[in-house]
Amino acid sequence: MANAERTSAGKAEAPFGGGKAVFVVGEAGSNWRAGELGGDDERAHKLIDVAADVGCDAVKFQVFRAKTIYAPDAGASDYLSAAGIKDDIIKIIGALEMPYEMLEGLAAHARERGLEFMATAFSVRDARAVDPFVNVHKVASYELNHRRLLEFLAATGKPLIMSTGAGTHADIRRALDLVRTKTDAPVALLQCTAAYPAPPEAMNLLTIPALAETFGVAAGLSDHSRDPVAAPAAAVALGAKVVEKHFTLERSLPGPDHAYAVEPEELAATVRVVRLVEKMRGSGEKEVQAAEEEIFHYALRGIQATRDVAAGEVLKEGENVDILRPGKNRKGLNPFEIDKVNGRRATRDIPAGDGIQEGDFE
Repeated sequence: MANAERTSAGKAEAPFGGGKAVFVVGEAGSNWRAGELGGDDERAHKLIDVAADVGCDAVKFQVFRAKTIYAPDAGASDYLSAAGIKDDIIKIIGALEMPYEMLEGLAAHARERGLEFMATAFSVRDARAVDPFVNVHKVASYELNHRRLLEFLAATGKPLIMSTGAGTHADIRRALDLVRTKTDAPVALLQCTAAYPAPPEAMNLLTIPALAETFGVAAGLSDHSRDPVAAPAAAVALGAKVVEKHFTLERSLPGPDHAYAVEPEELAATVRVVRLVEKMRGSGEKEVQAAEEEIFHYALRGIQATRDVAAGEVLKEGENVDILRPGKNRKGLNPFEIDKVNGRRATRDIPAGDGIQEGDFE
């Protein structure tokens, strides 16, 4: 599990990018709240324990105030209404406001469990409350154009992870240019589809390598799809340095974000597949792998003697030498060299099966 380290200058080193392992964020979001059931603090601590138990690197919550997100009379959300949650959006969000006083205890518990603690802030006021407890700031998709928030977060000098749902390249460029006026701290951009849940055909995962190439930063995925493994696996195969997955203790709990989140066993599957595909991804260089060494020598063809060949005998393909798998014999020259061998005289006695080497003919 990867806690961000402090540099000698006091700034946090990014736990993502470079040669580091994929940074896996368990996104608890606002799922510490479940209707009017109570037990918020206990539920939040359980979410931290789940993230730690399944092997996440970080756990992240969301910190917001309804009145600093939506304009008055914003009305009901269509996607929430379709899910049976028909209240005005401000009322819904207002019921999910995390008390700032919870942050210190949650951060302490996360770090006791070896997790990076993160909390997405949605206003400058929220960011001031969050900043003392995090080493890495997260920018939510809909805050990609929140100039004042970006200015504040960048000025902290801490690494930034920025989701890009419902954004364009122009939006991302403008946000990055603003951030770069305040800091040279590492930034990661996450492909995100702003739909809850996000349908497979809208995931657009090829955006991940495109973001990395276009903007020269680490890229990754904030995954709103329901499947616990498909998108994270594909994202890591495509070079993702960060994978964020929304999770809950139980999908049947009341609230707007539980239904599309994965449950603990599914989050464990997410982490497993990220680590597995991370191993499988490799370096991108096509070379003989350590696991292939035996087959390389045993089964990859060489120019081998098909019978005993006496010194001075003319080497002829199909008569006394051929392109064969050497097995336990010494491997001969690459078969592409056969025309160089054909018609030449052996300079030594070559036993049957032995590989023809440079210097074995003249």
